Amino acid sequence: MNDNTRGILFMILAMATMLTSDTVVKSVAQELPLFQIIFIRHIFMTIGLGVMALRDGGFRFRPTPQQTRLVTLRTIGECGIVCFYMTALTMIPLGTGTALFQLQPLAVTLAAALFLAQPIGPRRLLAIIVGFAGVLLIVRPGTEVFGLGGVLVLLAVVCVCLRDVTTRILGASVPASVLAVMGSTALLILSFVIMMVQGNWAPVSLAQFGLILAGACFLMVGYLAMVFAMRFGDIAAISPFRYVALVFGILYGFLFFGEIPQPIMLLGSVIIVASGLYSFLRERTLRAKDEATRV
Repeated sequence: MNDNTRGILFMILAMATMLTSDTVVKSVAQELPLFQIIFIRHIFMTIGLGVMALRDGGFRFRPTPQQTRLVTLRTIGECGIVCFYMTALTMIPLGTGTALFQLQPLAVTLAAALFLAQPIGPRRLLAIIVGFAGVLLIVRPGTEVFGLGGVLVLLAVVCVCLRDVTTRILGASVPASVLAVMGSTALLILSFVIMMVQGNWAPVSLAQFGLILAGACFLMVGYLAMVFAMRFGDIAAISPFRYVALVFGILYGFLFFGEIPQPIMLLGSVIIVASGLYSFLRERTLRAKDEATRV
C-alpha cells in the first residue's frame, strides 16, 4: 500500500467518522437540547485534545499579540461552524445540509483571493459561480430549505472561511494541538453559557449519554484521521476525497432518518462537487506550471 492509498483511506475514514458524529447529534437532538449535547460532547473533546496538546508540548507555547488576535478569530470561526451547522441539522435533512456544506472549498478559495491576495483566474472564478448555482438548485428559493436551516449552513461556510484564512496566516507558527484544544474549550464555555441562558437542561439517560460519548469519540477519530491523511502522499490526490462526506450524509440520512434525496438536490450536489474538483485541479495545474518555471 503506497502513501497516496493510505492518505485516501484516512480521508475516507475522517469523513465517515465526522458524519457519524453529526448523525449522532442530529438523532439525540430530537430528545435533548442541542447545546446541552454540545456541552457534554466537548467535555470529553476538551479532555482528549488537552491530553494530546500536553503530550505534544503545546502548553509551553507563548503567542505574540498578533498570534493571539488571529487565534481568537480562528476560534470564533470554529465556534460558528459547530453552532450554525449543528443547529441547521436539526431543521433540514442531513443529506441536504451535508450537500450545502460542500460549498466550503470554493468559498475558501474565494476568501483567500479576497483577503490573502491569492491569485484566482477567470476559470476558477467561473467554477465558484457555477458552484453557487448548484447551491441555488439545492435550496430552491421558495422552499423550506431556503429558510433558516439553509441560511445557517451558509453562515457555517462563512465561518469555515474565517477559520481557514486565519489558519493559513498563522501557518505552522502555532501548534495544531493548541488550536484544537482552544477551539474545543471555547465551544465548551459557549455551549454552557447558551444552555444556562436557555435554562432547558434535560435529564440524560444512560443510552443518550452513551450516544453522546460515542459521537465525541467518532469526532476525535475524525480529527486524527484527517491529520494522518494530510501526512501521507500527495495532497492533490487526497483532498478530493473530502467529497465522500456527501455520500455518507445522503446514506445516513436515508438509513437513520428516512430522508429520500430529491433529484434536483442530487443535481445541485453534483454541480457543487464538480465545481470544487475543477477548481482544485486547476490550482494544482497552475502550481505545477509555476514550479516548472522556477526550475
